[in-house]
Amino acid sequence: MRNKNRQNQWVIVIAFLLLLASCDDRFAEINTSPNDITDIPSEYLFANAVRQTFLSNTYLHFTFGGQYSHMYVGINDSRYIDSYFDHFTGAEYRYVFENIYHGPIRNINQVILLTESGGMQENAVQHAMAQIVASVSFLRLTDGYGSIPYEEGGYGQKDILYPEYNSVEAIYTSLMDQLKINMELLKTAQAENAYPGADPLFSNDLSKWVRFANSLRLRMAMRIRFVAPQAAAPIIQECLSQPLIEENSQNAGLETQDSDIGEFQNPLYSSYNYWKWKMSQLLVDQLKATNDPRLEVFVAPNSNGEFVGIPNGLSDSYFSEWDWAGTSNPSDMLVGRGAPIYYMSAAEIWLLRAEAALAGFVSGNANDYYQTGLRKALEQWQVSPSQADEFLTSVNATLAGTEEQQLEQICTQQWLACLPETYEAWCNLRRTGYPKIAKRLAPIYEPGASEGKLPKRFRYPAIETNINQANYLKAIEEQGPDEITTPLWWDVRD
Repeated sequence: MRNKNRQNQWVIVIAFLLLLASCDDRFAEINTSPNDITDIPSEYLFANAVRQTFLSNTYLHFTFGGQYSHMYVGINDSRYIDSYFDHFTGAEYRYVFENIYHGPIRNINQVILLTESGGMQENAVQHAMAQIVASVSFLRLTDGYGSIPYEEGGYGQKDILYPEYNSVEAIYTSLMDQLKINMELLKTAQAENAYPGADPLFSNDLSKWVRFANSLRLRMAMRIRFVAPQAAAPIIQECLSQPLIEENSQNAGLETQDSDIGEFQNPLYSSYNYWKWKMSQLLVDQLKATNDPRLEVFVAPNSNGEFVGIPNGLSDSYFSEWDWAGTSNPSDMLVGRGAPIYYMSAAEIWLLRAEAALAGFVSGNANDYYQTGLRKALEQWQVSPSQADEFLTSVNATLAGTEEQQLEQICTQQWLACLPETYEAWCNLRRTGYPKIAKRLAPIYEPGASEGKLPKRFRYPAIETNINQANYLKAIEEQGPDEITTPLWWDVRD
């Protein structure tokens, strides 16, 4: 945890951010008048945008991500999403879309404009960091909806009120190129030119920013490897030759505190107390079947001391018969006030390296990388060394079988390594097809609007289809129908 001086510093920063958040009228002025941006130093906008980007988002990490990834199961209103229903006018599509554009993207785009060449607070180092942060939000949006406003997205302050959409392929290409440029610039940059005292992610350690940018680029290159192997291969090889997130001390995430002050808590704590979701049977059974010591880390035992998950997507009649009270809750390590927030971990990167080696993109022993990934995952969640050693010497921790069976092992562990970033788990599940999600059949399950198949994407919010209709219609003409069954460009493993 941070020392006392560091905590006091962040109390001041957060207090300032709360003041900014309370002044909607002032922010509206900032958004529409570039002349007013100079009144706010970019470090405050940057710190706010970083926190908005990486703090847990309920609709990403429970309502959609948690249930589509088959890690959580909700009750009451949230069940219609778990049932693959498709409420076009439902607020959830709009909440995800608008919250990202109106929050982190709006603020980080202001930093980008301020710090760019010729900007009012020109600074190449800060500009590179801001672009890396922006890439996270745009990646989340394009991985959910498909084509989105990217080049013109979030620039209301430039009077772009009806932004054009860019394709998933174009966005991926642009972001990966941009990440490389930003990473190279930060390799030789001076920390005093960055954000000392205003970097909630890596405390102004530029070497960690380099590792993060390269790791994010590797994640993206691996995501497109099945649809565009020739384009992905050189990027994967390049990423693996550069610094990556390899140790848990380099993980990308935000610290939280078991505090009575809401601003220091994990936001999922208050969300969970409202929604009261349960653990998915798929997740619980996977951990139990492999004697994975993370079972007790992620899952709270029921009143009988047992770990019991509930199947996703049960029909109303079968759901009503389920012993909801006897089903396990998520543990405090996932939804407690001081639960850690991770966006990207060393475990994921080592497992991506294992997958790359298995596919022949790079040299090295896939099993060695696989076991390193498992060890980093156990260390991340503070599993005791004796438990870790016991698990790592078991048959469950060794790659075996055909190449496809080994890929399934690796990708299933990637799915687990995403926790608590359940939205990313859904993305990786669509990318790889693992763990396998069976087609839902009535009467036990609700097939929903996708005829029982895992949803491929979000529908665009109704407000976007009305206000930005011309660009919306052009996007779906190129991408395919605006339905949850339309696969994204990189989703080709069915």
